[in-house]
Amino acid sequence: MTRAPASPSPGRRPDPSFVKAPLAAAAFLAVALTAGSGALAADAVSPIKGTTVDFSMTIRTSLSSQYDNTLLLENNEPVSLLLDFQAPRLAGCEQKLRWRCDNGRLEFADSELRNRFFPPPAAAVTAIEAELGLFPRRDGLTLPTPLLTNKAMLRVISPSPGSLLQMGEIDGCRIGDFLDPTDLGLRRNLNLDGSYAALHPDRFLSPRALYLVDDVSRNLPISRHFRLGDFALDFPWFSLGKRQYMALDYGLVRKLEDLVDEMNRAGLPGDKIRLLFGFRSPAFSAERNIREADDSLQASFSLHLYGKAADFILDADGDLRLDDLDHDGQITVRDTIPLIRCVNNLDRRYRAKGGSLFGGAGVAVRHEFPERPVQSPYIHVDTRGFLDEKGNLIRWPDRWPGTGDPIDWDRL
Repeated sequence: MTRAPASPSPGRRPDPSFVKAPLAAAAFLAVALTAGSGALAADAVSPIKGTTVDFSMTIRTSLSSQYDNTLLLENNEPVSLLLDFQAPRLAGCEQKLRWRCDNGRLEFADSELRNRFFPPPAAAVTAIEAELGLFPRRDGLTLPTPLLTNKAMLRVISPSPGSLLQMGEIDGCRIGDFLDPTDLGLRRNLNLDGSYAALHPDRFLSPRALYLVDDVSRNLPISRHFRLGDFALDFPWFSLGKRQYMALDYGLVRKLEDLVDEMNRAGLPGDKIRLLFGFRSPAFSAERNIREADDSLQASFSLHLYGKAADFILDADGDLRLDDLDHDGQITVRDTIPLIRCVNNLDRRYRAKGGSLFGGAGVAVRHEFPERPVQSPYIHVDTRGFLDEKGNLIRWPDRWPGTGDPIDWDRL
């Protein structure tokens, strides 16, 4: 049997909708495409008695942000779709294909294997469905009841454009204002000359896309190990699962998945990674500091604001603390060393291959949020994509908290 050609998706292969049906007189023969149009064409068949028919379908895109049957769009541009399927050709049957979506719109409603989806203008989760039916024909007419049908579903998470953020709010949610690193007056007022934001302003621009995290989208998987809600503001401790908007650079998701693989290669249980923080809004950081007179979150251009940074631990025992990775019977900041080695190996490999996902890394003794039931040392990673003034990967602090011993980052 031949298959409709598919555009490869770099993410996990989508799980196809799959039907096995025994047929008394059926055949597996080619499903051909009308040249140029992508429409289904009728083929001759030869009956084979006692055949079990495989009928599998999936909707594919060429985007790396497709995982399984979920697609995270990084903007509101139209996206090309392809129905990839294996279907029988039954003697005396006609194939009919119908597309549906519950948000936005599709270019074609039926017949076409290739389609285009036009996302809605504001953040949403859209269910796209393709249904293929085999309808028997009799006396030159197609009967209304199909002999066999199957459906494929793709869930599309589309953002709101960043331009919808007005006066620090979007759709009733308070995010706050993103500062403009190209504003010379602002740079003078905040003494930013020589800072990373001034040297690399393109990395600190207001997000172009903001995702709605609510009861519909929160638990949708966007990669092998992460859901959309994992990157929301201090979810589930501080936000308590409330509806909110966030920025997210999918490059960060890819890097964290690469890091899971790196940890597994190092003999660590990478699938037990737990995110403490992804996105933090400008309003949250500013209001927290005003309330608690604490400038620990006052970095005006923290990469957390842009969805390009995450703080994480390895938590195999599920106690919300970093595991005792040096097996000394204590949980200290030095338990981050095996994780630092993995991050360093990954960033060095990105650089060697000319990749752009390398970034900064740092460790801390504790996080700043009492809403969490426990405190823990953790490690920070980001995808800033630039080096320090000496051409080295950016790492911090220079000395181990508590003892003051120097940290030799290059040897880790």
